[in-house]
Amino acid sequence: MKRRIAGIVKVIVFLIGFCLIFLQLQKVLHYRWDSELYSTNIYMKEQPKDAYDVIFLGTSELKTAVYPGAVFQTNGITSYNYAVTNKSALTMYYQLKYILRYQEPKAVCCDFSALYDDTLPSERENVYRKVVDTMPDFDLKWEMIKAIHEMDPEQSVLSYLFPMLRYHSIWSELEEEHFQEDYVYQDMSENYFNGCSLLKGEYGGEPYDITPGLWEAERSEEQISDLNAQWYDKMIALCQENDIFIIALFPPALGEGYQHTSRWETTKDYLESRGVGIIDYNNFDAAERIELKVAEDYIDSTHMTYKGSLKLSRDLAYILYGWYGMEDHSGTEKAKQWNEQWEAFCEDYDIK
Repeated sequence: MKRRIAGIVKVIVFLIGFCLIFLQLQKVLHYRWDSELYSTNIYMKEQPKDAYDVIFLGTSELKTAVYPGAVFQTNGITSYNYAVTNKSALTMYYQLKYILRYQEPKAVCCDFSALYDDTLPSERENVYRKVVDTMPDFDLKWEMIKAIHEMDPEQSVLSYLFPMLRYHSIWSELEEEHFQEDYVYQDMSENYFNGCSLLKGEYGGEPYDITPGLWEAERSEEQISDLNAQWYDKMIALCQENDIFIIALFPPALGEGYQHTSRWETTKDYLESRGVGIIDYNNFDAAERIELKVAEDYIDSTHMTYKGSLKLSRDLAYILYGWYGMEDHSGTEKAKQWNEQWEAFCEDYDIK
């Protein structure tokens, strides 16, 4: 009997030791995302529920196009740019679910960038893992992992729960950063970016004139992706259930202008049939109205510099205020932090 008890104790001690070692290795052998998404998620949870009236969701084109600081300085609308690199309607839906737990926005602007995309998670794994890894709420993380696996069975549930199983080969690439604590909250209250990427620099090529020809295209027979439309439908329904304006916001991605035009009638039919508002900057009239110039307003054919972002954001502020009745907070207590952030931005970017 004593031998049996001793054997059981040894097994228990071994299992406890194994679990402790596994958990420590888990902290080391996982991908280090060069992103503030984790801190942004925690920050969003800690803010008052009425901190942001508008949330922007989308990809890197939207992340560089809309600067919430400029939106506020124009007419006092509070907003946050929640866009991430790469497109996935599934992860966007779970970002929205997370946001609506802790914030009560009046409008959500989404770029619907994956509307025609049939790419599976295994073909664009980084965006799925980034959003899963940095999701603080385990129930949403688990729900998202199951949805990813259902969409693409090649994606292992266990490897999402325990990233070490996916990145075990990182042994050969270990650096000092892998032994430092990860997912540490960084105070975002003085971060004037508010989720936006404010890019400096010049256009990485030969600048050209913005002309109507950039958007000339015949209507395409391309169909909307059932794979992603189901998740956009869920986003639309979630907003409408909570009396939130859901708005399709298309930034002026010049290199994709012809594609945008060729799909436009199909896109518009989809959005209008679901009661989604539309703000479209990806056309010549809009580019001309806000006086966009390739040389100073773009880093490449789809991503804007901070100068282009300022132009678009100021114009967008008027539309959100005039068309959708967003509130002006410039005379309230909220203005103090926004104005301090704006001053810091102007100093860093040498704006007079």
